[in-house]
Amino acid sequence: MKKALIFIVFFTFLNVANVNAQSLTTTSYSIGIPTGDMGDFVSNVSWRGFSVDYRKLVQSNIGIGISSGLNTFYEERPFGVYTIDNRSLSGKQWRYSNNVPIMVSGDYFFKPGEPLNPFIGLGVGTIYTLRTTDMGIYRLDQKAWSFAFQPQVGLIHMLNNYAGISLSAKYSYGLAAGDLSGAQSFLSLNIGYVFMGN
Repeated sequence: MKKALIFIVFFTFLNVANVNAQSLTTTSYSIGIPTGDMGDFVSNVSWRGFSVDYRKLVQSNIGIGISSGLNTFYEERPFGVYTIDNRSLSGKQWRYSNNVPIMVSGDYFFKPGEPLNPFIGLGVGTIYTLRTTDMGIYRLDQKAWSFAFQPQVGLIHMLNNYAGISLSAKYSYGLAAGDLSGAQSFLSLNIGYVFMGN
């Protein structure tokens, strides 16, 4: 699966690099909201996240490129009895879930050239998840490389011909894989700065 993803990313850049068009690079601060199995493990909203998106405009209203970032979720659980791998332990728990999506992405822009340009997009790729549970002197790490999807919706407000501000919402959904028996998913709300280039 990793080899297939590397091939897709390489092929995308090989084709996109030959297009003489503008590009968009967006760096964003990301707020994460866990859902599904991840929400059962860590229920707190994450204020620790960022994302980077690159799109080459193959047409004025279509951009193709890559997306990545990091969202870290954290929760402190109260003193209690917890069962981990058929062992029952009593104490407090500190739970972490670190998630790195790596996507080949495409966006459709509804009003290219306008000051306000809404868009929708879809990413396909992988999410690396490292889930950690600390309890006293014990630590349990669970890791997974998951096949993943990442639909998004957003709006770019251009400040001038070279820069703008982006607001977007992404839903990252990674299938069950590795040490994790459930799908890992979260919603991220992003505010970013857009750089225009060639």
